[in-house]
Amino acid sequence: MLRIIKVLPAVLILIVSSCVTDDYARLKAEVNDLRKMQQQQKEDVTDIQKRLSISDTQKGKADMLNALRESQENLNSKVTHLNRELQQLVGRVEERKFYVDKAIAESKTDRDLLKAQIETVEGEIGDLRGRIDRIESALQQKGIATPRADAKPPAQKPSTSAAKEPATPQPTPQPAEATNPKAIYDEAMREFHAGKYKESREKFNRIVKEFPTSSLASNGYFWIGESYYKEGSYEDAILSYTVVVKKYPNSDKVPGAKLKQALAFIEIKDPKPAKAILQQIIDDYPQSHEAEQAKKQLQSLGSSNQVPAKKPAETTKKTSPAKRL
Repeated sequence: MLRIIKVLPAVLILIVSSCVTDDYARLKAEVNDLRKMQQQQKEDVTDIQKRLSISDTQKGKADMLNALRESQENLNSKVTHLNRELQQLVGRVEERKFYVDKAIAESKTDRDLLKAQIETVEGEIGDLRGRIDRIESALQQKGIATPRADAKPPAQKPSTSAAKEPATPQPTPQPAEATNPKAIYDEAMREFHAGKYKESREKFNRIVKEFPTSSLASNGYFWIGESYYKEGSYEDAILSYTVVVKKYPNSDKVPGAKLKQALAFIEIKDPKPAKAILQQIIDDYPQSHEAEQAKKQLQSLGSSNQVPAKKPAETTKKTSPAKRL
């Protein structure tokens, strides 16, 4: 009995230990199962997340593709619109270029025509100047001074002037005439009207050389030209009339000098400068007797390029006819 009592605890211990061992194993198995289930759930969650990620990516791609398509369509529309505007702009530019080229061509034609007209006028002026220079040279050789309007009057040198006088007998001046240009002028006019053109010219030459500032100097040159004109020395006459026009532009002899200038050119068969001078008279002195004569001369020359006379208000200072002293 005592032995049974001693063994009983050990048995109880074994039974309890066996029960505990079984419970532990069961619990361990359950824990392992729970771990497996947790792992499986994790895997399922991961798979679900992957699937959701793939779905989101595809949707994003689809949205992106749709946005790209819309942007491309808008871009194509804008490019088409810009191409249409560019074609219109090119058309306008070509049209403008056509009109510009046409205007340039017409302007060039007008310039060429104007240039040709200017060259023609310059040529005529050059011919006229050359002829006047030759006349001036011839007149200087004959002893008549012809200073230009823009040149200063040369100093009077009696010895030089005497050397330039024509080699003709000089009349002995009267004492009263030596200091009185009016007396010399009156005597010269009497000789001129008596047909003594050479003698009268000598006295007119005295006036223009010895009394260059006298009011009779311009008249003296005019009547020197008249004396040459009467003798048929038309080139010498032209030069004397030129002196009146250039050196004494405000003289009342200028219209008459210009008219006789033109008539002298007609006499030497040179109508071009004659027409130009006659037209100047009509323009500058429309109310004068010389203008009436100029119109008749132009008609006789068959002039067809007359310019209308200026308004009298513009030429009131040039309407008085030449006074014949």
